Amino acid sequence: MTPPSSAKQALTDSVLEHLLTYGRLDESLRSIARAIGAGHSLLLYHFGSRDELLAAVHLACEQRQRRHLTELRPQTSDPLEIMRMMWANLADQRMWPLYRLGFSLRASGIDLTGQQDDREQWIATLTPLAHAVGQRGEQAADEAMLWLAACRGLLWELVTGADPSAVDRAAERLFSHYASRRQGSASAK
Repeated sequence: MTPPSSAKQALTDSVLEHLLTYGRLDESLRSIARAIGAGHSLLLYHFGSRDELLAAVHLACEQRQRRHLTELRPQTSDPLEIMRMMWANLADQRMWPLYRLGFSLRASGIDLTGQQDDREQWIATLTPLAHAVGQRGEQAADEAMLWLAACRGLLWELVTGADPSAVDRAAERLFSHYASRRQGSASAK
């Protein structure tokens, strides 16, 4: 027998894939259940409501985005190159549907307060990259918050129709303040 938590996760993953591929956020719980081949009562049992289901999907969406970023393993200590690698990883076109869904879920009005603070999880994910560019302690967490806010804004522009080359130039401009650190580390050698 499948444990309830893994059954719930499997349902969440199925709904996430459905919404990424075919779904609309205005679908009823019954319609979503039909689309993934599950019973309406099964979704109610595991989630309690459509909003709770969508909140679980949002959490899975965020987790998948963070997992994609944690695959980045910089092989350089050059701060500017690390920032460029991070942006290339985030801006990967294969991730756009996930970003669109995540932004739509945030804007949909569903209550996401019951979730663990995804902001803190993002900070924890980004802090090792901040360490890689020479930030320590509270500065590393502050740098991670700056990247989170800026990259979310850049990604929003990217997935809502802005010219990708213009968004890349804006990202490069954001990261240009690392150029002085790059020169400073080169002259210290």
